[in-house]
Amino acid sequence: MRARGPLLTLLAVLAVGAAVFTVNAVLVGPGPAQVPAQVVTPAAQQDPYGASDGYGAAPAADPYGAAPAPAPEQSPQAAQAAPAPAAQAAPVTGAFAGRSAGNEVTLAIGRDGDRVVAYVCDGKKIESWFQGTTTDGKLQLSGTDGELTADTTDTAVLGTVAVGGKSWPFSAQLKKGVAAPTDRATLSELGSA
Repeated sequence: MRARGPLLTLLAVLAVGAAVFTVNAVLVGPGPAQVPAQVVTPAAQQDPYGASDGYGAAPAADPYGAAPAPAPEQSPQAAQAAPAPAAQAAPVTGAFAGRSAGNEVTLAIGRDGDRVVAYVCDGKKIESWFQGTTTDGKLQLSGTDGELTADTTDTAVLGTVAVGGKSWPFSAQLKKGVAAPTDRATLSELGSA
């Protein structure tokens, strides 16, 4: 009986190991050697339907080394019936309020189409107004004692403001419900908060 004890333990461990291996193989699926390679066409690499992560990056590579699936082919009739890409969205109208990265100044930016007005203050000595336009999401504003440059989205403005020889990075968020986004009184109130 003494010789059979270790032998039975060894057989039990082997049986449990085989069961775990079988369950793992069924749940994980085929390994890298069994994944067929796919051909990537230039059309699939252009990502025409927004399969990227939303920030311009391409989809992550397959961990098994497989190439992304090619784009489905369209018939000539489907290609003609497909709508043309949408034109650039209408310019945003709204007010944005924010602060510099170190809280040195507050600012308010009003945008009505391509026309932009901004107000910057520190509550003590700095109070400056800027005017300009936006083109392709880029703000370029100037004032009597400085300038403001920024990138815009529908909900935020990120950039740098320079007043009186000092410069600060800033961010500003869209404020909903502002009736007159380029009105100086409105911006002064938002920028002083």
